[in-house]
Amino acid sequence: MSRLTSSILLETTTKAMVACAIALTLVACARPLTVSVNDQAVYDPRGRITGSQALDADLQGCINVAMQQQQVNRPAELRVLSCANSEIRNLANIGRLQRLRFLDLSNNNIDNLTPLEELPSLSALSLVNNRIADIGPLLNIQSLTSVSLLGNNTIPCQQLSQLRQILGNNLTPPDSCRN
Repeated sequence: MSRLTSSILLETTTKAMVACAIALTLVACARPLTVSVNDQAVYDPRGRITGSQALDADLQGCINVAMQQQQVNRPAELRVLSCANSEIRNLANIGRLQRLRFLDLSNNNIDNLTPLEELPSLSALSLVNNRIADIGPLLNIQSLTSVSLLGNNTIPCQQLSQLRQILGNNLTPPDSCRN
């Protein structure tokens, strides 16, 4: 082999090795990034964002934090969610949390409980200090075993009576109710 051929081969091999080293470095250092548009996550490589993202940004933020803390990859894997004092108003799309068993929504601004009917495993629920005036949807959740409604004094007394028949002493009612 001539010196020129050896030199060209050595130069080509060196360039290929440098390119491989750069590629390996980039791959090793790459971190998955979530893509957002107008503060609304549209892509997450870990699969945490779906088309059924919660409509309430504060609820979605709480879900995202819980996923990180509980080290789960998908919202459907959450079994416990504590969103007290989170300024949540809307529970739309919470039904994607199919395995959720305990939910704390204390001290928020919630007035519509209908989306909770989509949670088949929900057993314990804290709704202390919200704006709830209708607990009819709770009567349809077969899995519920414990509910706290303190601070929601505009709930009809008849609905509270119905829920008390289902839950017994596992209902913490508000101090007063509406006749």
